[in-house]
Amino acid sequence: MLRTTIHFSLLAIAMVAMSAADGREIKTVKFEVLPSSSVALQFEARKVEWVLGKVRIEGTVTNTGPDNYKWVEVVYTALDRNRNVLGREIWHVSPFDLDSGMRGEVDGDLIYTKGRIPAIIQVDISGDLP
Repeated sequence: MLRTTIHFSLLAIAMVAMSAADGREIKTVKFEVLPSSSVALQFEARKVEWVLGKVRIEGTVTNTGPDNYKWVEVVYTALDRNRNVLGREIWHVSPFDLDSGMRGEVDGDLIYTKGRIPAIIQVDISGDLP
C-alpha cells in the first residue's frame, strides 16, 4: 500500500512539473524569413510557446504591396543550432484574402519538433494572385 501511495505521489509531482513547463514562452528562437518569400508579404512573430512538446506560433502577415492576394500560406521550418530540420508545418493566413494594406493572423499553430525546442524557425510566405 505504501509503495502504491509513493508511486502515485511521484506521478502527480511529475505531471505538475510537466504541465508547468508547457505553455511557457520561448524567447530564444530566432526567426529567418526566407528570401524566396514575397517581398510584399511581411511576417512578424507575436508569441512563440512550448506546448505539449510542440512549438506554438502566433504571428501576423501584412500585405505591404499594391497587389491583392486570394490566399496566403506560411511554411514554418524548425531547425536546431546545427540547422538540422526538427519539423515543418504549413498554414494559411486568416483571412485567406489579403488585399493591399491588410493584415492576416497565423495563430495557435503547432510544429512537432521531435520534443526539442528549436534554435531557428525559417518562415517562407507565398501567396496566389487572382
